[in-house]
Parts: sequence; structure tokens; C-alpha cells
Amino acid sequence: MTTRAQLLAELDAVDAVARQLATIPARRDLQRKQDLIAARRELAGRMAAAMTIGERFAPIRQNESLYVELRHRVNVLRAAIADHQAQWSAVAIDSDDEAYLLSASSVHGQARAFMSWVRQIVEASPE
Repeated sequence: MTTRAQLLAELDAVDAVARQLATIPARRDLQRKQDLIAARRELAGRMAAAMTIGERFAPIRQNESLYVELRHRVNVLRAAIADHQAQWSAVAIDSDDEAYLLSASSVHGQARAFMSWVRQIVEASPE
């Protein structure tokens, strides 16, 4: 069984990668595209791990309506990320940086809102 502390630790790890990823679009160095690719991969892996852990967290898993809401929110966020990454591959980000920054900011905002919602649920749950 997953503990509250384990899930919060994984959420912290996702948040750290997301914060790192959010800084990359404003950079102009030659390494930024490679760093963007690496951060996107790490974030995807961390989110998958958090979701696996979250699905084993009894207060979420045993509350059907909460679990359904979690799955819905995850799917909405994944779709937003997929749309953003499809439109803005690492090689395309120089084509219109202002539009890219707006798109990236929107996705980061959605991710922060999602993570905040999950954290509130976990912190309000009993051990």
C-alpha cells in the first residue's frame, strides 16, 4: 500500500522537474533544446510514477468518484501536454518563440493546477 508520505515525495519530485522545465523556454543557449527534451522525458516518467503510486493510495483508490475525477484530470492534462508537444517539438521552438512561450505557459499553468489539486486531496486524506 502506498503511504501519504510516499505520494507527497513523488509529487515533490514531479514539481521539481516541472519547475526546471518551466525555466527552459526563456533560455537562448544552444543546450536548451537538448535540456527541453530531457526534461520532457523526465517529467513524463515522474508523472507516470506519481500516477502509479497515486492509484495505490487507498484514500483515492477506494473513493470511486475521487478516483474517476483523478483519471479525468490526468487525461485532460496529458492531452494538453501532447497537443503542446505536437505543435512545439524541440526543433520548432525557434520558429515563433512568443507563441511557444504562451503555449508552454498555458500547459505549465494547467500542470500546476492539477498538481495543486492532487496535493490538496493527499494532504487532506488520513494516513
